[in-house]
Amino acid sequence: MTSRSSSRVGGRAEQGVALIVALVMLVIIALMSVSVIRGSLTSDLIANNARSQSLAQQSAELALRYCERQADAEIKAGTTTFILPALSDDDGNPANGRPTRWDTFTNWFGGGAVAVTVPDTVLVSVDSPVKPPSPQCLPEYTFLNDGTTQVVLVTARGFSPDYQQDSTGRTTAGSVVWLQSMLRFN
Repeated sequence: MTSRSSSRVGGRAEQGVALIVALVMLVIIALMSVSVIRGSLTSDLIANNARSQSLAQQSAELALRYCERQADAEIKAGTTTFILPALSDDDGNPANGRPTRWDTFTNWFGGGAVAVTVPDTVLVSVDSPVKPPSPQCLPEYTFLNDGTTQVVLVTARGFSPDYQQDSTGRTTAGSVVWLQSMLRFN
């Protein structure tokens, strides 16, 4: 009789172990499921960021082409209204380059902004329901480091459709892409 009692106790102990093992396996499966879901969400965020960056790049390229065309037309017409004049050489050393306007944020945002906003007619197609933030460009004359070769420095910035800024013009969401080109006219 003693042997029967001990086998019963052993059987009950094994049933308890099976329950614990099953619960541990369920916890492991749940943790792995959460990990897979998080991974897929992360890849979605990465894809969205790449898309946002690509759209901002295209917007900046559009602004750059717009300003380059306008600058070319102004040079050919012999007018001087679109391209800003070169700033004076502060230190007198041409090798240091001339100061430029593009790297001063107040030239892009606020009451004293001199950047050109690309017109909506250039941006939006007739059937598009979306109006993305308008890209900007800033064309200015400057001199190369030799001190005598004058070029037009065109700087453009483009925004992604989800771009947002605060009251000071600083980016709070979305993407901003800056591009530059130099045009030399003979």
